[in-house]
Amino acid sequence: MHHGHEEEHAGGAGAGGASGQGGDHGPHIAELERCATACRECAAADTREGMLDCAAMCEACAELCTAVAGILRRGAALPQETVSALLAACASMCRACAAECRRHDADHCRECADACERCAEHCEMAAA
Repeated sequence: MHHGHEEEHAGGAGAGGASGQGGDHGPHIAELERCATACRECAAADTREGMLDCAAMCEACAELCTAVAGILRRGAALPQETVSALLAACASMCRACAAECRRHDADHCRECADACERCAEHCEMAAA
């Protein structure tokens, strides 16, 4: 029964990506939380620098990723189609946020865009 944690940490995206099982949301939650953190940090810096449109986009992305992570963390027996829809919504929001951040040269925007793109790719693969 060592089938869960060791393989996830060592395997990365390869082994579990194609199975589509909805029982273990840990990797989704971790990716969503990483993205939300990057978005919040970017939004704070954007606000200080007067980039209010970017700040608003980053805050919205952080809120959605945090909300979906919270839903998944509850451990409810959600239908896979519901999990997929939630992750697809996050992927769409992350893509929009990354596009906004890519319009700016600031390091925090570049880091946020990178985190959003990683999260979007993860969510798109998990939602498929």
